[in-house]
Amino acid sequence: MVIRYSNGGVLETTVELQARIWQNIQAEESLKSRVQTLDSLSRRRRQGGQRGLEFQGLQDHDFQKGVAGTSWRARTSLGGLLAQRMSDTTRHFFQSYAIYRRAEVHIAQPTYYDTETKWQQAKFVFELDSEGARYGFYIEKNEGPMDDTWHWPNFLGALESEPKLRQEVEFAMRRLGLRWEVYVWDDGGLIAQVRALPTGLTWEWEDRAEVEEIQWPAFIQRLRDIETEKWCDLYLCTSIVKDLAIASGIQLVDTVTEVYRALLPLYEASTRRISSGRGSG
Repeated sequence: MVIRYSNGGVLETTVELQARIWQNIQAEESLKSRVQTLDSLSRRRRQGGQRGLEFQGLQDHDFQKGVAGTSWRARTSLGGLLAQRMSDTTRHFFQSYAIYRRAEVHIAQPTYYDTETKWQQAKFVFELDSEGARYGFYIEKNEGPMDDTWHWPNFLGALESEPKLRQEVEFAMRRLGLRWEVYVWDDGGLIAQVRALPTGLTWEWEDRAEVEEIQWPAFIQRLRDIETEKWCDLYLCTSIVKDLAIASGIQLVDTVTEVYRALLPLYEASTRRISSGRGSG
């Protein structure tokens, strides 16, 4: 074959040689593309790895009313480290969201969390007060009608219809010492705590000494029976006292994310029927 260049030069060569040259060019382009992809992934990992780098453990001044002078909720501190650890150890990407004027951070998948309507969505929570920390799964019920942007109906429906999910939740409750905390705000706030027995659950009323042994259908029905006009905050959580939380240092992250991962099936069941088109806020 003859190649004539635009500057007037001429090259006589073979088809086989030019084919090899073209193959080498293609290989170089492919290698360059792979290197660019690896560089991009490396940058993303490094950026993700920045989350939580500043967290060295909770301090005494973190345990107070309000959030003035605290930084643990930041994405460069405990909040971000909890999200990063969940992203690293599950098949999901999680983000942290510091709650305005509250010593509280939410850990959630951005696809299923909107900062403008966060009360509608299931999330993992970590919060502090002067006595210690509370952490686990958190979901809310509206004081009125709920459309399909609310996770509460998904949550109840999944618990009601999926025996395997109930078994996973009950196993996590026993293994990790978790409890349900039921808050109905028109009824004074915390109304009951629910714990796991070897053969079911106990419903412990907050305002009376009465403790009832109940099964899952009764527990779910009591949640369904909360009056439409009343707001409910529902936690499946545990807690750690202040001194132990401080002494745990950075290992506190392992303790907290163990609970989050154990309750991941409950989180997935609560969010999976919602369209993924909603923004992350």
